[in-house]
Amino acid sequence: MTTIELYNTEINKEIAKPEIQKALLATTFKGLNLQTMKQAMIEGMMRGFVFKDFLEKNVYAIPFKDSYSLITSIDYARKIAMKSGLAGKSAPTYTFDKDGKIETCSVTVKRNVDGYVGEYTATIYFGEYSTGRNLWLSKPKTMIAKVAEMHALRAGFPEEMAKQYVEEEVEKEVLKETVDEKYLTEINTIKTISELKTYYLANKGRGKAFDKAVIIKKQALQNENI
Repeated sequence: MTTIELYNTEINKEIAKPEIQKALLATTFKGLNLQTMKQAMIEGMMRGFVFKDFLEKNVYAIPFKDSYSLITSIDYARKIAMKSGLAGKSAPTYTFDKDGKIETCSVTVKRNVDGYVGEYTATIYFGEYSTGRNLWLSKPKTMIAKVAEMHALRAGFPEEMAKQYVEEEVEKEVLKETVDEKYLTEINTIKTISELKTYYLANKGRGKAFDKAVIIKKQALQNENI
């Protein structure tokens, strides 16, 4: 039996009960289906996580494009770094533009390897990650500091942290791939292709996911007229 087959057997055993599947899909794997959830679990196990890590949200998955993105919590990343020689972390430092808005954030982590302490600094541009919504609006320093710290941890601990990301790093890209429920509701109420065209022209520029939703609706309307 291959490693992937072993992981799949373990996963099927752990989530055999429908109520467990339902709970996981409503929390740790919200927005995914059962098949994609299993794929995310297998990938996580291949990276060294165990089933308990998913339950404790040390690792979880969020919808991204046509699949998912596997996410690590910043607390878990810190635990891994501590086990691998983390010798300290600087307080985040910020630069600001002429209007007093955050421009960059820098964080330095230290790693002790056989008595030698190396420093690894990451400087992150706020505009590349901020969604301008929710906590990015109310706690911008906290949010960008997490991103900078995770970048620094990956630089200092490449073997342990490769391909591990926190949600704050991908949130902006994920947002581009989703459609606001308001627009989905409006699209679903449209009855003719002519109305759909007018609606699209009035709202175009809302991203690939919005365009895709309009195309799907157009196809559905065309099928109704066949």
